[in-house]
Amino acid sequence: MIDTEQALQDIVRVAQSGRDLFSDLSSRACQDEVREAFAYVADVKKQLIDSLATWTPPAPSGQRGSAAVATVEKLYAEVRQHFDGDAPAPVAHALTFGEDQLLKLTERAFEVTRVPALRQLLKSYYSELSICQQAMSRLRTRLAA
Repeated sequence: MIDTEQALQDIVRVAQSGRDLFSDLSSRACQDEVREAFAYVADVKKQLIDSLATWTPPAPSGQRGSAAVATVEKLYAEVRQHFDGDAPAPVAHALTFGEDQLLKLTERAFEVTRVPALRQLLKSYYSELSICQQAMSRLRTRLAA
């Protein structure tokens, strides 16, 4: 069973990877709508990381995250490598998948923690992360059309 500390460390790792990726993609995107969506997602992730900092001890050196963390980090590395600011549609599905995984990690952390203040924080960010996931899903749909 996953403990609260590990769950939070997984969230922070995926959020850091996402923040870095979306910040990078935002600067490379050519369409205003895409650039703004990426900047928004990066900002939400930055806020999440900052808010969880007091709750999340650093992971021990060499500690590996969950399989979901490894999958998202690998996926984000591929997206960064193949992203074309003029034609972002090919990576939209991968970005939606990454957002789905962060939502699942947040759900898992909410389930395992018993600290009311942390549960409230996770609950409030779940709404924000859902908006990010929906934005990537809508972007995927729009770009595919």
